[in-house]
Amino acid sequence: MSCPSHKYEYMSKELAETALIDQHIYKNFLPHEGPQNVYECELCGGWHLTSKSVSRNEQLQEMIDSGELKRKQTANRWERF
Repeated sequence: MSCPSHKYEYMSKELAETALIDQHIYKNFLPHEGPQNVYECELCGGWHLTSKSVSRNEQLQEMIDSGELKRKQTANRWERF
């Protein structure tokens, strides 16, 4: 499937949420940087990431609040050395 928006599409909300969190871990985004949520596309029916959301994804917010995101980002940096 190819979306007319040319955005990468995920087949489910769960896969998009996993990708959202993975990007924050592996690209070392600060909480306010990068994609913030996922949405279902009206054009293709798939799911996309967005940085232009009025709210942050609940799972991502929980990881930020608990410190888990920062721990995973630190572990990822250590693994790359």
